[in-house]
Amino acid sequence: MSTARGLLSLYITTAVLIAWSALNGQFLSDDLAVMHWLLGWDANGAFWPSILAKFYAGLDVPSHYYRPLALITYALDQRLFGWSPLAWHLTGYAFHIINAVLVAAVMRALGADALRATTAAGLFLCFPLAPEVSIWFSGRYDLLAVTGMLIAVYAHLRAHGFDRWRLLSLCGFALGLAAKEAAMPTPGLLVLASLLRAPSGEGLIERGQRTLRECFPAVLMFFAYLGLRHALFGSALQVYPDADPTTALGFGEIFQRLLTLASIPRLVYADAPMKGLVALAAVVIALMAAAVVARRERLLVSTWLLPVAWTLLSLLSLLPHLSVVYAHGEGSRFYYDTAPWLALAMAPAIGLLRMRMQVIASCLLVAAFSYAQTHTLAQWARAGAAMPALMTQLAEATTTLDDDAFALAIVPDHIGPVPFVRNAQGGVAMPPQQETNLLPKLVPVLPEDVSTWPQRIANGDVAAIKQRAVAPRLDALFCFDARSNTLIRATQLPNWREAEAFTAAANHFAATACDLP
Repeated sequence: MSTARGLLSLYITTAVLIAWSALNGQFLSDDLAVMHWLLGWDANGAFWPSILAKFYAGLDVPSHYYRPLALITYALDQRLFGWSPLAWHLTGYAFHIINAVLVAAVMRALGADALRATTAAGLFLCFPLAPEVSIWFSGRYDLLAVTGMLIAVYAHLRAHGFDRWRLLSLCGFALGLAAKEAAMPTPGLLVLASLLRAPSGEGLIERGQRTLRECFPAVLMFFAYLGLRHALFGSALQVYPDADPTTALGFGEIFQRLLTLASIPRLVYADAPMKGLVALAAVVIALMAAAVVARRERLLVSTWLLPVAWTLLSLLSLLPHLSVVYAHGEGSRFYYDTAPWLALAMAPAIGLLRMRMQVIASCLLVAAFSYAQTHTLAQWARAGAAMPALMTQLAEATTTLDDDAFALAIVPDHIGPVPFVRNAQGGVAMPPQQETNLLPKLVPVLPEDVSTWPQRIANGDVAAIKQRAVAPRLDALFCFDARSNTLIRATQLPNWREAEAFTAAANHFAATACDLP
């Protein structure tokens, strides 16, 4: 086995080992919504037709999502593995490893040797902010989008004219577009590759003409995709209902969105700043060293400037969609689409040293990223361990309530930067995560929604949930403490008939007993 292959095996093994506890965690947040879709389609006897229909329909209204490819992988997971979290997580992590191998392939296509390619793969594999995508199965949209983008770029670098590589590049682009809107910058990546990798002596006009020939099929596919989006959603570019990318951004707004993007890693590493600084230092030092190496080898444009340009394009393409401040630190998935190009720009740094020392330099760079990634993995492992504790205790709590009783359980929206019960309050209390539907007796509720419940109870929601005549009532109030993974019952039940007093008392209970905001 060559040194590079041995090193790649080491990096993959290390990455899986440090991720193992997080991979063993329970489903979280949006995961449960996906499972609810699958259960509903299966119950209606239209499992596969409903999934295949998403190739010509949107997903998750009012958002303008076109993401049918991931749904197919979710369906296969369900049919093959049932509702086993580990199996679903391993499927996603397998795609993460595939993406790392594709990063190495792109590095080789840029002319790098096997050791630099392996270094790029290791850096991507252990990218500190990757777990929001590599661990969370709801991040599979980004995983597959990056898979498609990497295939498109790799095949584009290998293509000559409209050959089989060009066709593969277009297939990769189509795959990425079917996975998530994050693949839309792909034509820009291909244009940069054609412009910045010119044959010796090629004139500017000839370069432009060649770039047009090489990239026109992808650009044509891009506009066909925009046409499909416009037909489905009435808007070609808008993805999120609160962010219109066609709106002109002033300098102040652009600066604010850059700050929003920068705040994500800052919040993720707020309780482990040293690990964050180690990763940042590795990035800065490696980029500077890589620039020196590329200039010394007279390949500055094609082996360093090109990946840097890809990185910047990837980051800038996010700005039109960043209208929301991610106060918890959620949003690392935005950086996953940038990670391949950053790894490609960093990897040449090892060329600053002699051959034997290059292996050590590669290990040190990947070790720095791995060290930083242990923190984000621990955050996901913590949330993944808290979820089964919550589900078990919710079921136990309902056994203490009689059939007519009704209770609320205040649960965390996030645990640190990790989405926890967000978008899935009902999912934690229903099959397949519970043996029976707990909602007729106990409803999980987020802290920000507590204030709505006095009016809902007064309006007869308890009877509607139980699907029988029951007088408006509230018999118990719980909250979940993620510090100890304990469901705590309030010793004094606030009076729901006094809405303001109830909200204040319930929120005070959640804050003091369970450290919920």
